[in-house]
Amino acid sequence: MTSPLSRRTLLRGLGGVAVGLPFLGAMLRPGRSVAQPSAIPKRLIVVYRGNGVVPERWFASGGETDFTLASSMAPLARHRDDLVILDGLDMTSAVERPGGGNGHDVGTGHCCTATAIVQGPSGVGEFGHLWDGSAGGASFDQVAARHFEGVTPYSSLAFGIGAEGIRQAIPSRPFWRAPFEPVIPMHSASQAFDRVFAPLASSVAEQAARAARRRRVLDAASGDLSRLRGRVGADDRRRLDAHAESIADIARRLDDLPGACAAPARDDRTAYEVLGRLQMDLATRALACDLTRVVTLQYSTGQSGTRFRWLDHADGHHGLSHEGDSNATAVNQLAEIDTWYAGELAYLLDQLAAVEEGDGSRLLDHTAVLLVNEIGKGNTHTRRRMPFLLAGSAGGAWRTGRNLQLGGRPHGDLFVSILRALGLDVTSFGDPDFCNGPLAGL
Repeated sequence: MTSPLSRRTLLRGLGGVAVGLPFLGAMLRPGRSVAQPSAIPKRLIVVYRGNGVVPERWFASGGETDFTLASSMAPLARHRDDLVILDGLDMTSAVERPGGGNGHDVGTGHCCTATAIVQGPSGVGEFGHLWDGSAGGASFDQVAARHFEGVTPYSSLAFGIGAEGIRQAIPSRPFWRAPFEPVIPMHSASQAFDRVFAPLASSVAEQAARAARRRRVLDAASGDLSRLRGRVGADDRRRLDAHAESIADIARRLDDLPGACAAPARDDRTAYEVLGRLQMDLATRALACDLTRVVTLQYSTGQSGTRFRWLDHADGHHGLSHEGDSNATAVNQLAEIDTWYAGELAYLLDQLAAVEEGDGSRLLDHTAVLLVNEIGKGNTHTRRRMPFLLAGSAGGAWRTGRNLQLGGRPHGDLFVSILRALGLDVTSFGDPDFCNGPLAGL
């Protein structure tokens, strides 16, 4: 009777056919990420929008866990348990050491860097803008990107929605690699597709061809197994049957390969109300395919003048944001804008939740999604009680489904917490005079 054969010996030895196959992320079922269950990566998405919010319609009421979402957050109700509402987070660096006099310059420059803005060669211009000024340091997303550099094909990917910019450099650029090195987003979904996913499409086709070749090898190995089965005893036949089922399982997973990491279809539409979701689809797929672990999504610019025509608004966002609180029409329209942005964020969370990781969890569970804004309230340009909102838990780094009262904690503390959750050994971020370390209670 033939000695028992190990699976490795069987797959490599029968009939001279070499079948040995390592685990491939592409063998996962369609919709799963490429990460193996034992090493699900953590990701970061930062979503920027401008002009503040209507606070009384944005922040939740109630306790830490028994809270009620305000009306502008209503679209996020289905993700209530995925949220951490940050109430009382201050942009302290922008209050204490702004570096400039224009509220949108200061807010946009500080919102992700927590560092004073700096003048450029042209100095100060109209309305106190620093015409060619800069943020004073790297934004926290780019610090995270450097941590992942070399791990994925792209250290970070930046997607823009109506973010082509205005004359002043700082309000156009919330994300910075270093002073005077802004992150320029991809302004259209077709541009993003051509840069990121066209090469992937080719790679997937090549991968499918390799899978077909491996499938033929597996078929040959199955034939060898059948011939060998007739020459061994009952115990060995049971062992060979188990091997045959292993080969059949590999073959079934190879059949799933072509759809495993396919990109969305290329789409040329550029309308603001459509483009955001196209960019979110691309961003989600980039994370699922482990092409990057850091994504930024930039809606327009600081002091955004976007006109929300699809909401039947005649005036631009920036103009509305400067209306007084007694202008009920303006306040209602501003709240409608906040609600629309909340709906877009909910769509992004939907997409992340729909991607199944290798261990059966959701992509959203391993991602920190942070919504940021350059000011707290449009007509005061306040940098207190910033309407930042966190979703996802970066692999369980904090508990979600909570409404936190932060009592004026500096926003740099939040960035320290997020960076630590992503695996960086940091204790401070931005201006050290206005950072206390990780955000207590998160």
